[in-house]
Amino acid sequence: MEPSLSPIRRLRGHTSVVQEVVFSKYKNKLKVISTSDDKTTRIWDVETGEQENALEGHVSGTCGLAVSMDGRRIVSGAGGGKIIIWDADTKEIIRCLSHHAGWVTFIQFSPDEKRLASAAFDGTLKIWDTETWELVFNIDDHQDGIETVAYSPNGTKIASGSYDQTVRIWNATTGKQQTQPLSHDAVVRSIVWSPDSRRLISACKDGRIYFWSAPTGAQLGSPLRAHLDVINLLAISPDGELIASASADHTARLWSTSTRKPIGRVLQHDDQVTTIAFSPDGQLVATGSSENIVFLWDISQQSTIMTNAVSPSFVSPASNITSYIDQPSPSFDSLSVSSTLVELPDGTEFATEHVGSRDVATSPSLHPRGHSNHEIPSLVHIYPVVPPENINSRDADPSPYPSFSPQGTSRPHIAPASASTPALSSPLKSFWKRFPILNRSEASVDSKRWKLKFPRIGSIMRRKRRNAGSGDPQH
Repeated sequence: MEPSLSPIRRLRGHTSVVQEVVFSKYKNKLKVISTSDDKTTRIWDVETGEQENALEGHVSGTCGLAVSMDGRRIVSGAGGGKIIIWDADTKEIIRCLSHHAGWVTFIQFSPDEKRLASAAFDGTLKIWDTETWELVFNIDDHQDGIETVAYSPNGTKIASGSYDQTVRIWNATTGKQQTQPLSHDAVVRSIVWSPDSRRLISACKDGRIYFWSAPTGAQLGSPLRAHLDVINLLAISPDGELIASASADHTARLWSTSTRKPIGRVLQHDDQVTTIAFSPDGQLVATGSSENIVFLWDISQQSTIMTNAVSPSFVSPASNITSYIDQPSPSFDSLSVSSTLVELPDGTEFATEHVGSRDVATSPSLHPRGHSNHEIPSLVHIYPVVPPENINSRDADPSPYPSFSPQGTSRPHIAPASASTPALSSPLKSFWKRFPILNRSEASVDSKRWKLKFPRIGSIMRRKRRNAGSGDPQH
């Protein structure tokens, strides 16, 4: 059993799944605001743990939530594409926005609070002017519903994560895409930025956390195997030193952004954890869950505790990081199609590519969080690339792999070797010498293992013997 932290408060009042929580400093008092499937947005006093108000105006469950820095404006999104802007003083509705056609999953103010971004299951990302509440622009490039959106701290970029298994980065002023889509192995559930706006961190339905270079779109090392089930939400501490993850595996966890190692004790729940947030001073964490409760946790001492309690089976081998170089994992089944970014002391960045497994895409569930399908991702084995075979194509076994020949060309045809064509023996010998592993006899290796793991190499070795035998005068 892993050591767990005890919550300092349990905020009870919601009658259904808690979908989102945020901290807000209003009139020198620290508040927690939460949305829920019970159609309400609730305001809590952190010091007393008492509920101050319940905002009722949605006709379906509420999910997306944003609060202005001064705490005066609360924005909540819900099913049916409806967004409500509330006055925190009067608890009255300031404005309703209804341009989305699907569940509003995530909402965020820009750093200067002149814009508001909203994401929805209809696959659109909308940017609003917060003075007029007019639509500034509509982004509709994702191929599936959007789960999450985040402004970079410097306000120049917006990132969105989707069921299409990509994160896309947009220019916040023009709405134009900045880099190629950042491809993931599963549905992207949550994204956060580093405080310097140079790193992007994303979390997926497969329980892994990814790290990216925002300027280049290159992946930084291997994904961190953080949870045994869906990661519903990520949060980053105000100083950028910790990330917190909330998962359907009934836990929330803290991680060091510099080492990618677990920090402190696990935040254990009795049901899946749907949401998580840091307080403005980074001393408290709030979580919401399918238990219909908001939990408050004091993590002020947790950053000094490095825990080894997390099972090595789902912590990435790349989590032990030194200097600026993220090392990829040597294990094929823990790698994704990605790049390792190396940042030199002068700030220059370049990427090297490696390959690995990829999961099958999944479709949105009925609700944004709290009702996962608990799917176990399937692995697709990646076989090594084998050099072009200079053999008679009639002898070749059917191959399920695509040809790597340039379009419009075909592999050279070489007739079977015989006594009348000795000139072919030299090129064939030189070819096999270039690849000594393939020049071994099948009996010199564990043939069963090679055939199972590398079927193409096994077939090449068999064809090699047939070609060699065809040159024997007795045949």
